[in-house]
Formats: sequence, C-alpha cells, structure tokens
Amino acid sequence: MKKILATAIFGLTLFYSITAQEVRHDNIWLFGKPPNNPEEMFGGSQLDFSSFPLEAGYFEIPFDFGEIAMISDSSGQLLFYTNGCKIANREHQIMVNGDSLNPGDSYNSFCELFGYPTSQAEIVLPLPGSNHLYYLFHIQEDDSHFNEFLLFSVIDMEKNGGLGEVVKKNQLLFTAHEFGQQVTCVRHANGRDWWLVLPYSTINIYNPSNKYFKFLFTPEGISGPFVQEIGEGWDYQFYSGQAAFSPNGEKYARMNPFNGVRLFDFDRCSGEFSNPLSIHFPEDTIVSGGVAFSPNNRFMYISASSKVYQFDTWASDIENSRKTVAVYDGFMSPFWTRFYQQMLAPNGKIYITAPNGVNMLHVINRPNLPGDSCKFEQHGLILPSFHDWNIPNFPHFRLGPVDGSSCDTLGLDNHPLAGFVYEVFPALTVGFTDNSSYEPTEWYWDFGDGESSVQVNPVHEYATLGEYYVCLTVSNNYDSDTFCRWVEVDSVTTASVAILHPQMTVQLWPNPASSEMHISLPAPLTTPAEWRLYNAVGQMVHRTVIPAWQREQSLSLAGVPPGLYLWQVRVEGRRVGNGKVVVEK
Repeated sequence: MKKILATAIFGLTLFYSITAQEVRHDNIWLFGKPPNNPEEMFGGSQLDFSSFPLEAGYFEIPFDFGEIAMISDSSGQLLFYTNGCKIANREHQIMVNGDSLNPGDSYNSFCELFGYPTSQAEIVLPLPGSNHLYYLFHIQEDDSHFNEFLLFSVIDMEKNGGLGEVVKKNQLLFTAHEFGQQVTCVRHANGRDWWLVLPYSTINIYNPSNKYFKFLFTPEGISGPFVQEIGEGWDYQFYSGQAAFSPNGEKYARMNPFNGVRLFDFDRCSGEFSNPLSIHFPEDTIVSGGVAFSPNNRFMYISASSKVYQFDTWASDIENSRKTVAVYDGFMSPFWTRFYQQMLAPNGKIYITAPNGVNMLHVINRPNLPGDSCKFEQHGLILPSFHDWNIPNFPHFRLGPVDGSSCDTLGLDNHPLAGFVYEVFPALTVGFTDNSSYEPTEWYWDFGDGESSVQVNPVHEYATLGEYYVCLTVSNNYDSDTFCRWVEVDSVTTASVAILHPQMTVQLWPNPASSEMHISLPAPLTTPAEWRLYNAVGQMVHRTVIPAWQREQSLSLAGVPPGLYLWQVRVEGRRVGNGKVVVEK
C-alpha cells in the first residue's frame, strides 16, 4: 500500500462546512467541437444549471473535447476543465503549466486533433478541507493501450490572480495492466473524504477479471490501492460503457453492452462491495452504453445502444424489474443519435449523449418515477454546437455523512438543502420534482394558491393561468430549509422546449420595418415555433409559423398598421425570445 501526502506548502485549510462547501461543483457542463464557427454549429456549448429553465450558451472552445472533465467553485462558477491533454481556465485559455498532460505516444498521436483517447478516465475533486486546491485524477495509456497509469495533477486556484496554476503534474499514483477506465468517486461515510474506484479489465476472455482498485482521498493525501475481487468477471472492451454510484453512495454499477451490468452494494465506511449481481443484454451488441441512478436512488437506468432500460433496485428481483423506457427513433443530427453515456444533473434530470458527433442530448425528465412516467425525451435538448460522445464525469457532490455510522467521527451532520424543478402539463397541471439534498425526511409544499402537499414529488392542478410563488420546505432531525421560485402556469409542457444560444438571442431585422422582416434563430428547433406580434394593448395582431429545423424565416407585415409593437418567439406555447419593433409605411 502506498500513501501520497499533500505537502505543507499548499497551506491546507482544515475548516469544512457540509452545508455549503460542495453543493455546486458540478453546476457548469461543457461540450463542443472546434473550429469556432457558430453559424455552422461548431464551437463550445455550456450548460449552466443555476438557470431555470436550463439555458445553453455558446463559447469559443480552445481544444477538442474527446475526454472531458471539469469543476466549478462552491458557488457554481466555472473554475477549469480538461480534455486529458491540456487544462483550460474559466476564460477558456490554457492554464499556467496546464499543457502536456499524459505525455507519450497517445498524447503525440491524438492530442493535437481529438483530445486524449479515453472514456471516463478523468475526474476532478477538491482536496478535502481546502478551499483552493483541486486534484485531477487521470489515466495515461502506454503505446499498446494495455498498460495504464493512474496519475494525478494538482491545481491551485489561488495562483495567477485566481485563474489557477497546475502546481504538480503527471504524478504517478499506480500502474496496472488494463484498467477498465470508468473512473468514479463517492463520498466517504465521514462526509468529508472520498473513495476513488477503478475497475480492472483484461483482454483474456478465458479469465475475465473481477478485481476493483479503491483509493481513499483525505486532507493528508491519497492512500491505496485497496483491492477487492468480487462478482462475475469482466473482459476488456475498447472504450465502451460507464460506471456510476447512486446519489446516496449505497449502490455501484458498471456496464457495457458486451459484459452487461455489474451491480453491487457499497459500504461508504469500509469501502467494501457486497451482494454482486450480473445482468446481461445479449440482444444489444453495438459499442455504446452508460449508466446512471435516479435522484431518489431507486431506479438504475442502463443505455445499451438502441434502448434504454430502467431497473428497480428496491425490487426483490432487480433483473426482472427491467422496463424499456426508450427505443431509438431513428433521429439523426446529423448522424444517428443512439444512446451512450449518462449523467445525473444538479436539476434532478438525467442527460444522455449519443455515440457520434451530434448537437443534442437525450433527457430523462422525471427519473424518480417508474416506467414511462419517467418522461424520457429523445433528443430533448438541442445544443448550439456539435460535440463528441463523452459526457462530463462528476461524482455526486451533494452527499453528506452516514449519520450514526462508525465512520461518523467528524461532527458533520446532514443539514438538508431544499430545491425543486417543475413541468407544466396540459389542463393547468404542474408536476413538481424534489431536488433536495442532504437526507431530508419530510417535505412540505406551498403551491402559492392556498393549497399544499406533503408528498415528495406532487402533481398539482391550478384553477387558473398565472404565476404562482411555490415554496418547498424540507426537514430532518438536524435542520430544515426552504426554497421558493415563481412557477408560470400555462397550458403546455416545458419539457421539450429547445434551448437557444447565447442568452436565448434571436436576431430580427430590419428594425424599423415596412412590409417584411427576417428572423434568425441561433440553433435549429426540433419542433415548430411561432413568431407573434402584439400591439400596445397586448392584442396579437399577427403570427408566422417557423417550421422545425429552420433557422431563418421571412415575416410578412402585410395588413399591420404603423406603430410600435412587441414581438415574441414561442415554442410549444413558451416564450423563448422577445423584443420591440417599429412598423413604418
């Protein structure tokens, strides 16, 4: 066993707050593909989960994202990101000493064009107890792709005026023959430290491996590897699949379509796996797949190329609880958009990539619900740029200690943090999804119309259209917390509204206009849109339909009297752009 210590020159801060320290480290997600040309949908796409509805912005990408990992600060502001070759700061410039990660033949062959040729092989964690030091764990391949090295690099965000500097780089932690990649992490039961898990793989199909390497990341550094052999073996399959922990850290799953799923219980105190279960998919043989868990920890979602399955991990027979919640619909954008890697987002939804360079993500809108109620939406989020198949690799940051366990030794308690998202359905009905953290045990909803509920994920019917100030209060034995937001109740769903970029910009010209105007959308929409014109007293005087997948449209002003008007662009009834226009004759 080896132990790598964090050196004193870093000025380690031991103060730690479970209620606020790491709530929003996964707030910003980046995707993209150069060259930077927004008109041709090349460049970078940024998802900021502090906005609701979710907005996708455009940025100028400094390098290709094959592999991608990133982290934000505790308030949700982007700090830095990497493609396995270089590290960029929040201004999308190469960080000081941020070049030449994973040096060697793979770097020389791939990094100038594609990013490092791995999948789920990087992850960023804050050094426990520090507010400015971050460790990037990354896998380096040798020339044959069969010897792999677990390295770490250290980023100090107090350097370079707050833009950060790589103060240690490519430090060797461990060497193994054929890591399975699929690097993931989960919080230790003390609520501060981290378990880092790497599965082992082998090209020997006659002796597949069931070995797992685990490391413990503490304020003192990194200990390990701790090795465990458990469950059915796994043979090497090139770049396919994914591993994930459930949000509460009690379940661990890894999958690819060839080996199927390995599901375990996990003890966050001892770091031990138990109760192994293997699930196979003989009908799914294409190289793509992923796994994620619902926010309530109950449902495991498995993407296997052309299908997505839901498994109920609370069922007595998990394997036979399988339900098919999506079958690939043939959609291309511009390539086929089957199902690949997944990630549970801070808004409580699960997003899924495709195993091709496309400009969209699939969305599971209500993953806490069984079967079709989970509201799987194929190509539900259109991005302003194309991107490769990998999804950002995050642990579940909103996880506290296992209260009352033998490892609950730091005096940290689970103080709940309230949060929710919502969807508007027809007939003035709104579905609310709890997105709270840190082990709430009680829920109280104030729907803003005099009605209330104590359900976890209620559905509420309003009497009239309008905006309602909805509040959710969550509680447990230690504390309570309240989160409120305005809810706009109209007659349509918000789930499939396409997101525009940047800042929902819609271009309209000329202005003033006489007989005709032109409108340009920064990204194609998956469904038709409407351009509406309103007079000074709010009456709609004109409308034009913008067909799906069309970015520009001529807008006739025939019959519209001269004057000042308000215009809106609406998708499925929801406003996604607005402004003023002067009509002249």
